[in-house]
Amino acid sequence: MKWFLSRSVLLQKVALYGKIVNDGYKMNPFINLISQFVQLPERDRQILENELKFNTYKVGDKILQQGSICKNIIFIVGGKARSFFVNHEGQEFTWNFHFNDADSKFENYFLLDYNSFLSQTSTYLTFEVIDDIKVISLNFDDMQKVITNSAVLQNVLSVMSSIAYQSVHKRAFSLLTQNAKERYLHLIKDEPYLLNKFQHYLIASYLGVAPQSLSRLRKEIIRS
Repeated sequence: MKWFLSRSVLLQKVALYGKIVNDGYKMNPFINLISQFVQLPERDRQILENELKFNTYKVGDKILQQGSICKNIIFIVGGKARSFFVNHEGQEFTWNFHFNDADSKFENYFLLDYNSFLSQTSTYLTFEVIDDIKVISLNFDDMQKVITNSAVLQNVLSVMSSIAYQSVHKRAFSLLTQNAKERYLHLIKDEPYLLNKFQHYLIASYLGVAPQSLSRLRKEIIRS
């Protein structure tokens, strides 16, 4: 039996999942997401569900801090958070935004540094709660038990890692090769909804500019 879909179909399923409204924890939305792109047998579903934990965090909470080790895959059920890093000059940059709604892409659902998690080494990122969030988590040791007992879920993790790597590559490439205007135009084209979800200074941090520079950029683009 063929358990897995192609990567392109997988991403279409993830996009479709973004249209589903989650109601608390009733249907375990983390498993529901996985079920959008893989046929998950009942045995494997139970193996995973037995290891999942539920939690809530308040505005301002730091779920993971730079220099610590990412020990959990954290899936957002509701609320908003961001990941950020501080460069050698002490400047703060938002790496990504994390939320679960109709606009979410795969990387938005998870509070996770895959490299730190898989290698169990320190992260350069800090994860901060912007709006109170509900989450479902799977820690590293429990994940090892899950993939030992389920080849299907082992492959799911492999696919997730592949998607995460491509997301990180795309984000890093943007920061390294595009100027502020190009990044802003890209945001307007591919992620315009972020402008309505997050405050001006956070969007500026995401683009790698000061808030005043973002205001000038907006005016310049409107005039052009």
